[in-house]
Amino acid sequence: MGKVWRIYKTDWKSIFSVPTAALLIGALMVLPSAYAWVNIKAMWDPYSNTSGIKVAVANEDDGAEVQGEKINVGNDTVKNLKQNHKLGWVFVNRRKALMGVEKGDYYAYLIIPKDFSKKLTSILELNPEKPKILFGVNEKINAVAPKITSSGASSITAQISQAFVKTVGDAIFSGFYKAGIELEKALPSIHNVEQQIFELEKVLPQIEEMGKKAIELEGKLPEIREKGQKVIELEQRIPELQLAGNSILKVEANLPQIKKAGDRVLALQGKISDLQHVNAIITDVIANMTEIETKIRQGITAAGTAQTTETDTANNQEELARLNEELVAIHIQVNQTRLALQQRVGEGEKIINTAAEFFANDLPVVEQKLKKAAEFVRNDLPLLEEDIRKAATLVQTKLPQLEQAVHKAADLARNDLPGFSAKIRSTADKLRRFESSVNINDLIQLLKHDPQKESSFLSSPVLLETKRIFPIPNYGSAMTPFYTMLALWVGATFLIASLRVDVENPDNVYRGYQLYFGRLLTFLTIGIFQAVIVAIGDLFLIHTYAVDKLWFVLLSIFISMVFVIITFTLCSVFGNIGKGLAILFLVLQISSSGATFPVSTTSAFFQTIYPFMPFTYAVSMLRETVGGMVTEVVIKDVLSLLGFAAASFLLAIFLKKPLSKRIQQTAERAKSTKIIQ
Repeated sequence: MGKVWRIYKTDWKSIFSVPTAALLIGALMVLPSAYAWVNIKAMWDPYSNTSGIKVAVANEDDGAEVQGEKINVGNDTVKNLKQNHKLGWVFVNRRKALMGVEKGDYYAYLIIPKDFSKKLTSILELNPEKPKILFGVNEKINAVAPKITSSGASSITAQISQAFVKTVGDAIFSGFYKAGIELEKALPSIHNVEQQIFELEKVLPQIEEMGKKAIELEGKLPEIREKGQKVIELEQRIPELQLAGNSILKVEANLPQIKKAGDRVLALQGKISDLQHVNAIITDVIANMTEIETKIRQGITAAGTAQTTETDTANNQEELARLNEELVAIHIQVNQTRLALQQRVGEGEKIINTAAEFFANDLPVVEQKLKKAAEFVRNDLPLLEEDIRKAATLVQTKLPQLEQAVHKAADLARNDLPGFSAKIRSTADKLRRFESSVNINDLIQLLKHDPQKESSFLSSPVLLETKRIFPIPNYGSAMTPFYTMLALWVGATFLIASLRVDVENPDNVYRGYQLYFGRLLTFLTIGIFQAVIVAIGDLFLIHTYAVDKLWFVLLSIFISMVFVIITFTLCSVFGNIGKGLAILFLVLQISSSGATFPVSTTSAFFQTIYPFMPFTYAVSMLRETVGGMVTEVVIKDVLSLLGFAAASFLLAIFLKKPLSKRIQQTAERAKSTKIIQ
């Protein structure tokens, strides 16, 4: 241990004996701090200085008209942006905006199109359209600026949306409030309509039955039309009815004569026996004529045998013959007359008997009916004729309308009534469900809520209540652990790049581990000063925030010592190759430690090596001192860094001696190039 201490003292005597060397060591102590301070101050609050990021704004909005009131959301947006200094808003036309962003004069542009207000107010129409703000960003100018400008554009659209929702909400909820008042006033009428719907539902079967009858009636319309035509024809025959009526009246007037005729017929019926007696007389006459004819024929015969002259005989026979012929002719005629009379008497008897029976039995009934008919003709027939005329007029003028109405009723019953019935039943069911699930009085009270409060709630329905756990006041303080840790690694890398890690040992006075630890103490001393300067400068020169300031300084010293051990060991064991490895470790750790972006956002490779990088635990430990320490986290990080230091010591113990000759040969060959030290 004494030899290690001797090497350490010798190093510092050599440093202070040469002013240039002392100046170099001083520079190596301060230089990493400057790196940290400049970057921390530059990142102190980057989002408060975004007014220099120029964004072109082109407003082409033509405005719109809503219920007679003109609005222009584009102009309102421009007015708001002129009072917004978060970004450098520049108001130009579309052409300058597009060309300016393309040439890099502006980081981004916002173009409000002509139909912006029109589309925004289309919410009042049947098919609303969402308005668009055209946003373009030149991403090659800067990596962060597009994110800032995008945030600004999103903020603008959010403000427009919030204002629009507030305005629409005021209108909607004011309408709701008025609707609630009107609904409360109309509540009795609503209940009445509701009751009528229920009553209508009850009578739907009767209405549907009437619909069926209307369809049936439509089917009978041809028959009705035919009967109507008969009514018209009957009207045309009214004169005939009048004549018939007059005839009835005449018959009634002649009833006494008819009765007299009837009496005569009855009397004639009593004389039928006399007619039959006449027939018997004629029969007797015919029989006598036959006897006379016989005697005449006998006389003719006797005349032929009598003793008379021929002339007298001939004359007598001729006279008798002529008389016989006349008698025969009379006989025939009388016989024909008897037959005709007998036929006529039979027919007459039959007619007289029929007529007598009519007059005796039917005439009183006919007389009674005739009187009723005559009474009808006198009293009712004129009214009947008037009714027939009215019916005919009705058929001619109203039947077409009736047919049209019946067709409409039938069409309604066929086509509309089923749907109407279904809607009535559905409405009644919905009303019953509505009544069972919703209290309309509660609904009225809901509609009568304060419109201003409701619209304010709608525009910002969710309030974000932020609880800051381990709060850090600014971005620079939050980035202090990263830049401080980075400065300490850079400082350690400067040491191995600027100072020799080997100690001259021409007489082999020192062993390998003594040479290693002796020079390492010198490097550690410089590293401690680097850590003290950077940590105290962070706290008191640029005033970064830290909850545990003392621990911030102490743990910075601890981290610097671990980094010096790692880099010193790499260079001591591997020579110039170790210097390259130290730089390679720096590059890998910046991306894999999660110091700037969460490691979960990096590639799978960096997520894999994340647990094996010293930066991972160093930055975590310093963050604890800045935001507020959690003992378990700090202990875990300290143990992890001690593990890296122990691994470095083991590397030096086991590899430095076996590799020293080969590394020395490699270094000499490199120096022979006269380019590499």
